[in-house]
Amino acid sequence: MLKGIRVTLTAYTASFRIPTFVGYPLTLPAPPLSTVLGILSAAKGVWILPEELPWLAYRCDYEARGWDLEYIVQIERKKVHDVPQPKPYPKTYGILPREFLVIPRLTLYLPSEWEEFFRRPRYNLLLGRTQDVATVEEIVPVELKAASAGEIGGVLLPQEVVFRHAFPAQIFNLPVAFTGEPVRRPLRMEIFGVIDAKRPGKFSGATDWFVRDETTGMVVPVYRREWLMGRT
Repeated sequence: MLKGIRVTLTAYTASFRIPTFVGYPLTLPAPPLSTVLGILSAAKGVWILPEELPWLAYRCDYEARGWDLEYIVQIERKKVHDVPQPKPYPKTYGILPREFLVIPRLTLYLPSEWEEFFRRPRYNLLLGRTQDVATVEEIVPVELKAASAGEIGGVLLPQEVVFRHAFPAQIFNLPVAFTGEPVRRPLRMEIFGVIDAKRPGKFSGATDWFVRDETTGMVVPVYRREWLMGRT
C-alpha cells in the first residue's frame, strides 16, 4: 500500500506536444513524465529530478479536443550576445493550426510531503504551454492499493506493459526527464503507449504497475524511483 496525497489540477486548455511531429502541433491525451516533473519543479521552485521521487502516479482526462490558429513571429540572433530580432520578411510571420485539450483534469498522486508545495506553488502551474495555466482544485490524503484487474485510461505505460495486456494505445518515444540547465538535455527517453481517457483499456492479472485509489476507485500506473532512473 502507498499512502500519500491526491492533487487535482484543472485548466481551460492543455497542450502536450508530440515531439518530432512535423507540420502542425498535435497534442497527446496525457502529459509525458517530463511535463509532470516540470509541474513538480514549478510547485517547489527548484528543478526536480527522478531520483528525488520515491514514487509518482497520475492520470489525465478532458472534455474535448479543439483546434486553434496560432500567429507566430519568428525571431533569430546571429551572435550569442545579440538582441533577438524578427526574421526578414517573408519568414517573419506564420500561422499554424494547433490542437489542444479542452477542460483538462490532471490527477497527481504523490508522497505526502508534496502537499505544502501545492498549497503554495512557487511558480505558475502549466499544463503544457504558457497559456495553459492550471488551478489546484483539490488536495486530499489517499491510500493506493495494488490492483490486479480493472480499467485504465488517460495514462502512459512502458511499451512492454502495453503489449502484455493488449491495451488500445498509441506508441511514442517520449522523454522521462530533462536536465535543468538553460539548454536542456534529455536524461532518458522511453517508448510509451499512451492510453486515451476516452478509449480506456481493461486488464487482469497481478502486476506491480497498477494501483487503485481506494476513495475514487481510479486505477493508475505507479512509477517508482528505480524505474524512473532506468534501473529496472
